[in-house]
Amino acid sequence: MRRLAIALMFVLGAAVPADYPIFETDFIPPAEHKERRDKVRTAIAPGGVAVFFSNPERNRNNDVDFQFRQDSNLLYLTGFNEPDSALVLIPNGIEVNGKTVKEVLFCNVATPMSETWLGYRMQPKGAESILKIEAALPNTDFANFLNRLPTGSAVKATLPDGPTGQLSRMVDAYRTWEAKTSAPKPSLNDTIAKYRVIKSPDELRLMRRAISASVDGHIEMMRSAEKGMNEYDLGAIFHYVIGRRGCEYVGYPNIVGSGPNACTLHYTANRRKVTGDDLICVDAGGEYHGYTADVTRTWPIDGTFNPEQKAIYELVREAQEAGIRECVSGKPFSGTDRAARSVIAKGLVKLGIIKKENEAGMYFMHGTSHFLGLDVHDSQGANVLAPNMVLTVEPGIYIKAGSPCDQKWWNIGVRIEDDILVTSGAPVNLSAKAPRTIAEIEKLMAQTGIGNVLFGTDK
Repeated sequence: MRRLAIALMFVLGAAVPADYPIFETDFIPPAEHKERRDKVRTAIAPGGVAVFFSNPERNRNNDVDFQFRQDSNLLYLTGFNEPDSALVLIPNGIEVNGKTVKEVLFCNVATPMSETWLGYRMQPKGAESILKIEAALPNTDFANFLNRLPTGSAVKATLPDGPTGQLSRMVDAYRTWEAKTSAPKPSLNDTIAKYRVIKSPDELRLMRRAISASVDGHIEMMRSAEKGMNEYDLGAIFHYVIGRRGCEYVGYPNIVGSGPNACTLHYTANRRKVTGDDLICVDAGGEYHGYTADVTRTWPIDGTFNPEQKAIYELVREAQEAGIRECVSGKPFSGTDRAARSVIAKGLVKLGIIKKENEAGMYFMHGTSHFLGLDVHDSQGANVLAPNMVLTVEPGIYIKAGSPCDQKWWNIGVRIEDDILVTSGAPVNLSAKAPRTIAEIEKLMAQTGIGNVLFGTDK
C-alpha cells in the first residue's frame, strides 16, 4: 500500500506548505552546515563540480521499507534528512532563478497524497529558508540541470548502493553526464573525512546526548538482569531507555551475547535464554540526530563474577586503561591498539591460556579503536590524534569452547568499550558513568531495575 501511495503522490497536484515543521531546536545550526560546504568547495579543482547523493530508501519486505537514514556526508553538509535528494557544489557558480549560486539542493516536492501518507516535506522553498541552501530545486529537474554544467572537469560522486525510484533516475542522469566529462575524477571522501574527524561544539553536544542515553540503557540492563531472561528481554530494555531519552534509533543492531554468544563479535540474533552464571557482552549505542554512541559492557547474569570471569575481565579492563592513556593529542591513532594488545598478550601468558605473546590474536582478533560520529565506524580522517576527535577504546578477549586451553576458560567473552574525547590535556571518557569495575557492577546488579518491575519479579 505504501509504495502505491508513493507512486500516486507524484501524479496528483498539491499545494506547497508555507513552511516545513521543525519540532526540535537542538539540531546542528544551518550556519555550521554552510561553513562545511564552503570548506569543501575550496577543495574542488577550478571548474570542477561535486555531487553528493542521498541514501536510497531500502525495502525490508513486500511494501515495507526500513526506517530511512540519510547518507552521512550529505547529512554532514546540509542537515537534510529526506530521500531522493542530491547536493551539487559549483565553485565557479551557476545561474538559478535569476541569481548566481554555488550550491544547489535537489529534493522532493509535496503532493496531497504525500502529505496524507508521509507528512510534510521540506521542499525547495523550505530547504532555502530553513537550511539556508543558496538554491533548491525539485529533484525532477536534476537531469536538465546537469546538462547545464561545464564538462571540463568533475569530482566523482559516491554513488548510492541500489538506488530506486527517483533516486535511481538521478543516478542514471549523473552517470550519463559524467561520461561526457574529460578531466580526471578524484573523490572528495578523504577531504570530508579530515573535516568530519574533528568535532565541533554542537556535534559534541549531540554526541554527549546519544552517549548519555546509551549509558542509561546499559545501567538499566545491569539493574534488571536476572537468570531466566532472554537476550532480547535485555535488548528491549535498552531500546526503551534510549527512546525515552530522545534517540530516534540505534546506531547499529544491538549485540546482546550471553555465554557462548559472547564469543561472537557481531552476534545480533539475541534469542538465547540466559541461565547459570553466564557472562553477557552487550554492545549497544543509541543514535541522536544522526550521531551515535558505541558502548560495551560485560557482566554475569547472576550478578557475581566467578574466579575465571574475574581474571579475564580484569585483564581486559587493564588493557582498556592502557589504551585510554594513549588518547592524547599528538599521539598516533594506532597507539591505543599497541598498548591494549601488549597488556592482553602478557596477561594471557601469565594466566597460562597461551604460551607465547604472539598467540594472543587467537583470542583478541579485532582492532582496539575506531573514530565515532555520524557513523559508528566513522571516517578514518587522521592517523595522529588531535583535540575534539572522538574514538572508541574497546579491547576484548573471546575464548570459544574447544579452544586450546583449559576448559575452565571456555565460553568467556569479555569486551569493554568506551567513547573517548581527545582534548588538549587528558582524555575524557564520555561514557564513564556506566560502571566498569567489578565492585561497581556487582553493586549495581543487586538493585531492582525496570525490567524486574515489568516482568513481575523481585530481585
